[in-house]
Amino acid sequence: MGIAVTKYSDISTNELVARFCSNEIICPNDPFWNQLLAFNIQIPSNVEEQLMLDSSAESLLQKFLQNNQQTGNLGSLVQVFITRATELLAAPNSDNVMLAWQSYNALFVIRAVTKYLVELVPEYELCKHLDVQGRTLNSPTPQEQSPSSSPTQEASSPDLQATKAVNGESRVEMLIDALIGLIIDVPITDNTYYLHLECLNTLLVLMSVYMFAGAHGQTQLVETSLIFRTLFQGRYSMHAPLLVKTLLTNLSVMLPAPPQFGAQGPGSLLINIASSLWSMLTFSPTARQTIYTNPPVDRHELLDRLKKEHPVANQSCLLLLALANHCIHEDNLYRVALLHCEDTSDTSSTTPHRDTNGSVTQVTPPRIDLAALHRALCATAGCEHSTLLLYLMLHSCKAYKRQVSNGPNIENLLVPILQVLYNAPDSTSHHIYMSLIVLLILTEDDSLIKNVHLIMLKNIPWYTERSISEISLGGLAVLVVVRALQYNMARVRDKYLHTNCLAAIANMSCEFRNLHPYVAQRLVSLFETLTKRRARLCTEIEGGDINSIELPHHAEEKTEEIMEHIAVLDEVLRMLLEIINSCLTHQLSNNLNLVYALLHKRQLFQQHAHHHIAQNIEMVIGYFSTRLQRVQEGAGSDLGVTEVLQCIKKGAEQWSSDRLKKFPDLKFRYVEEDRPEEFFTPYVWALVAACGGVYWASERADLLA
Repeated sequence: MGIAVTKYSDISTNELVARFCSNEIICPNDPFWNQLLAFNIQIPSNVEEQLMLDSSAESLLQKFLQNNQQTGNLGSLVQVFITRATELLAAPNSDNVMLAWQSYNALFVIRAVTKYLVELVPEYELCKHLDVQGRTLNSPTPQEQSPSSSPTQEASSPDLQATKAVNGESRVEMLIDALIGLIIDVPITDNTYYLHLECLNTLLVLMSVYMFAGAHGQTQLVETSLIFRTLFQGRYSMHAPLLVKTLLTNLSVMLPAPPQFGAQGPGSLLINIASSLWSMLTFSPTARQTIYTNPPVDRHELLDRLKKEHPVANQSCLLLLALANHCIHEDNLYRVALLHCEDTSDTSSTTPHRDTNGSVTQVTPPRIDLAALHRALCATAGCEHSTLLLYLMLHSCKAYKRQVSNGPNIENLLVPILQVLYNAPDSTSHHIYMSLIVLLILTEDDSLIKNVHLIMLKNIPWYTERSISEISLGGLAVLVVVRALQYNMARVRDKYLHTNCLAAIANMSCEFRNLHPYVAQRLVSLFETLTKRRARLCTEIEGGDINSIELPHHAEEKTEEIMEHIAVLDEVLRMLLEIINSCLTHQLSNNLNLVYALLHKRQLFQQHAHHHIAQNIEMVIGYFSTRLQRVQEGAGSDLGVTEVLQCIKKGAEQWSSDRLKKFPDLKFRYVEEDRPEEFFTPYVWALVAACGGVYWASERADLLA
């Protein structure tokens, strides 16, 4: 490092880095830091680059691990960073390029070293490494430390007293304070963009002790962790509304990343800074490629481009999820702030919130541009972490749900979700599950399910099963969910997945309008396929060879497994009957193609006459069959498709739904299960690792194995 642009391969032979990792004690005011931090380096942008950086620094970091407990050089570097950050916050011009650049470089080193420690040592040892004072600094003994430390905190961790800095405050607390201060108070410009990115990355690295807790034998990490106590119980949690607002704004504005320092190649420090600044000035933000100005053609490109072109927005989303999905049942002010955020146009009063002691704390809801946030979530909905944030906002944030319900262009949100479901074999099971839940929540909105059948889409490029020149958004939703249901029933056989599929279709069924002929055909075809499968299973179990049946698991008692599958098929078939009945009851005259599909498979429904709802369907089939037979006899020949549809149309004009037996309207609502943190917290960290710009050693992380 130093004056020249640093390559990853140069780190292992760099004298300044070697000195930092050696047994030499370097005080915070030593001129050495100015030399060490005079470098330009590209942030690792993928796993391969991170591995190159890690392997280049491995031998030096091993020496650091041996020496830092005596030298305290990491703590000195943290102090240098805090000093630079304080100067930047206090400067009249927070866009000071030199302060921002040096703060960024210091934080890059802190993050790299901290990530190494997180992977190798327990959290309390990480805190010791941050807090230890070099012997020459004459640090006080534990008895001389400030009495301001909380007795309850000291009692909960026997090592905590040894990790207090000279002023009685842990450097973990000081570092987190500085990071949050920079994120909230320093505007994002071309000069500060990567400093913001490193602040976000460093907070994620500090919180990532959760991922490695199991490897270090820490079963109750969140309850004992100084890092988590600082974030969730310390004074920093009072910044929750501002931090949440900033992170949501980062995501909403989706600023494109400027060129990094050193992107112009080797040269002197001043030349590199000057050339980088010139690039930033001549390559204006409006001219940069973004996912708005140049949307990705393929959804698989979306995550790569989001990480490359909008890393601050990407990491802000992940940090927000991490903060909001820990301590879900505790007094998590980040989660409270997120779920109570309001639109900038809203002027409602503060929301009282009761803390764990029963007293009332006034929490001012963050006010953000919800239309801008919605635009960002629509543009990134194909990414798994955006889908999770979308779920959280739709499920629990009333203001955002109003925005979605009242806003235009619902197709911008629904189409990416449907694309994920269409590509189920290429998506994770969690992503499919969360996408279905998002769709289910959306179908709870009566006005939305009416509108989706009025919005026409043309030439859906990712739908490749069949060429469809035009289809309604509602029709596409039914088509994709039926396909997902069929895929699940044939391969995955996850009860929760098919239950959510059926619930989403059922919610829309009373508003089905002008279903495309192919959609109606697929709906009836699914019913036929499952009916045949049930009949085959029943035949096999009554006397056939059950060993020839392909089953999802190798169970010892195949008969019992077959019976369970038949029970599932019965449930799905019953729900499909209810869905068809709901459509015929409410919208028969607007769904001639569905009536046509039913008539084409009229023999199929006679097998289900024992269902009360099937009797309604039989009545509809009987009514139109009689009319068709009469017309056909009059014509003296078979009728064509157009003539059949014309006959159905005339019959529908004279049809009265009063003839049908009345059943309760189908309406399903998603209810979150008890103890949601058992699913969401590990899931969030799997997403941080998979979708973020920080790459951990997966072999040591329980959640990544």
